[in-house]
Order: sequence, then C-alpha cells, then structure tokens
Amino acid sequence: MRAVWIASAVFAVVMTALGIDRYVTYHSGADLGEFVQTISTPLSGFGDTAEGGSHFLHHFSPLLYLVSPLLLALHTPIVLIAVQAIAGALVAPAIYLFARRRMDERLAMLVAFVALLYPALVGVVFTDFHENGFAPAAIAWLIWAVDARRFWIAALLVAVTLGIKEDEALVLLALGAGFAVYSARRGDRPGVVFGAGSAVAAVVVFASYFAVVRPMAGGVGAWFALDYYEGHSFDTPHGAAIVLGRLTFLLEVLVPLAFVPLFTPAFVLALPGLLEVLSSRWAITYTMGQHYAGVWIGEVLIAFAVGVASVARRNPAAAHNLVRAALALCVLNLAVASPTHWGHYLRARNAHDAALDALTARVPAGAPVATYDEVYSHLGFDRNAQIGFSPNPLPQYLLFDERYDGAAWRTIYRPHLLDLLREGHYRPLIFRDDATLYVRT
Repeated sequence: MRAVWIASAVFAVVMTALGIDRYVTYHSGADLGEFVQTISTPLSGFGDTAEGGSHFLHHFSPLLYLVSPLLLALHTPIVLIAVQAIAGALVAPAIYLFARRRMDERLAMLVAFVALLYPALVGVVFTDFHENGFAPAAIAWLIWAVDARRFWIAALLVAVTLGIKEDEALVLLALGAGFAVYSARRGDRPGVVFGAGSAVAAVVVFASYFAVVRPMAGGVGAWFALDYYEGHSFDTPHGAAIVLGRLTFLLEVLVPLAFVPLFTPAFVLALPGLLEVLSSRWAITYTMGQHYAGVWIGEVLIAFAVGVASVARRNPAAAHNLVRAALALCVLNLAVASPTHWGHYLRARNAHDAALDALTARVPAGAPVATYDEVYSHLGFDRNAQIGFSPNPLPQYLLFDERYDGAAWRTIYRPHLLDLLREGHYRPLIFRDDATLYVRT
C-alpha cells in the first residue's frame, strides 16, 4: 500500500508540473478560464462569460464549491491544475484496495500502477480542468466501499458523486438499480436497500436539477447538452467515420488494458458511461484526451481488476504476465500515440510568453476584455473577461496575437477587429512581440 501511495503522489506531482508547463506557455484552453471564473465567484454568481451566466445553467456541480476557498486563497489557476492531478492520483489507492481483496499484494500493486498509467486517465488529468476529473476516483472509491460492505462510507461517496455533474446521476441510477437487483437475487437485504436508495437519490437529484436548480439559475428553453445528440455539422462525423470513429475509440479504451475488462461481466459497470459518450453525435465526446472520458474510466479500471482476479484464480503466473503486458501497452501508448499530445502542449517558456504575461498584467482588474482561449485562461479572475467579442456592447479592451492561428480568430475575430480599427473604435495601447492590447477610443 505504501508503494501505491508513493506512486500516486509522484503521479500527482508530475501531472501538476506538466499542467503548469502547459499553462505558463499559453497552451491551456477555455475550460480553465471558465472554471476559474466560476469557482472564484461562489457567492456572486458562480458563473462565467463563456456560459453566459451561472454554471448551473449548464451543469449541476455543487462539488466545485469545495474548491473555492483554496482557489481564492492562493489566487492562481494552478490550484485547479493541482486539484485535478490529485483527483486523478486518488484512483490508484482505491483500485489497489479493491484488487487486494481478490489477489496477492504484489499483483494488486501492479494493477494499481496500470491505473496510474492508463492513457485515458492521464488524458483527463492533463487536459483543462473540468468537473469530470473528479469522477474516476469517486466511482472507484464508491465501488470499493460497496464491495467492502462499508455502506456509510459508500453513502457519502454517492453524495460526492452526485455533486460532480448531472450525468453522474444517470450513471448511479443504472448502477444502483443494477446492484439492488443483484443483491435481491442473493438475498442480500442491506445491498438491496443501499442500491435502491442510491437509485432513488440519483432520480431526485437529476429531477431537482431541471425542475428547481436550473430555473433558479435563469435557465429557459432547451438544455444545451441536447445539442450533443442532435449534432452540428462542424463536429458530426459522416459516412464510414460514424462507425470507424467509435470503433477506434473502443480500441483506445481496451487495448492499453490488454482487453482484460472484457474477461468479466463486471464490464457492464462501464456501459452507462460508455453509452453516454458513444451515443453523442459530437465526435469530441469519444475522443481520447478530452474530459468526457471521466464518466467511464473508474468503472473500466474496476472491471480490469476483476478480470485480472479471474485469471489469477486459475493461473497466477498468467495474471502477472497479463498485467505486465498492460503496463507495457500503457507506456507504449503514452509514448507513441498519447491522447495528451505532449509535443503540441509542452515546451520551454520563451520571450513571446513573457510578452503575453506583460499584456495581461496591464488589463485593469475587472475590466471588460476580449481575447482568445489561451489568453482567456490567464484572465479567469477577471469576471468580465470573455472569448471573442460582439458589438453589444464592445469590451473596453481587446488582446490579440498575430501569431495565434485559431480558426475563429482567423475567420471571425481578426476581420472584425480590422473593421473596428478602421472605424476608429479602438487604438493600440501596448504592442509586444506581435501581440497587442487595444483600448476603446
């Protein structure tokens, strides 16, 4: 167990360091800025400009309130990077404790190491902060608690999981109802009570979000997440890509684990989460390296542990070799075809990063400022910072970079900016290394 905790601590430190490099070299995206804006305003809106108001318009994530004191105290987005790294690291001890009940300590330790190196988990931790980053550990610890018959701890973990995001309620509805049926067939009354209670709690939370919380936050009209299932032309696959994209995704789920989760009926635990992302028409939901994987990772790793245990009962040596093969596949995946895209996001800081630092520092606190995703992530504590701009009203400041080549910047915002400059609405205030801070005239 000591080795697993040490490995988890190393994982958290390394992933935090990599996340910091991504942030300080201006490779963090919009989600980090959005969540800084949201979490830093727990008593005054709990929202961000990208979502157009309270975060509760889009998601039910009260667990984020627990992060607010730390973010406000240290006043840096790096807090969220570290919190997500720690949340990812906490998966391994839960997997170890679950596996240890079914196999020898050394094999359980190796199973936990596979969890830490699982490319899908590394991808969720390395990407921009998101509430889905809490889900793998919450689910892994919940299943351990139920397996160990520690139902009071499990009940607390149900509450934590339901506070992550509204789709976790759907997952817990399926898992809770399934566990109640499973327990009833075994004559396990406490299991029936816990499973049914979890399912009822999930229904209450899900219904309350739409009937009470979202209307209180100002929500009107259809819920935005329905767009994932209606589809949009820019992210909706066509033709053979509809099937091939999903098959490739499933291979990315299973190959690093040597297909072991398929060795056991426990793989059914992962089906609710996998069905959620695979039924979406937006390819991004079943693209590795995105936060959406958080909804199924914990269950897949539990199924991996159960699969290894089933092999170990028949042939311990084969089980050890299988886990070593999974370790090798995970390392190979991270090195050759990593969902984190190390080469794109990681590099040493340079003079251009320093120039952007100087420009963001010149934006007065709280001033309306429009920019692009990577700079917006550095302006999250400014509740009036926004991505892009519209004429209703025009922001006081614009911060753009001629070296930035995002599609929206190139096709929408840059032409609009040039028109505004020609019309005299803005003038350059500071120019540094091809980046400019503009102010309204």
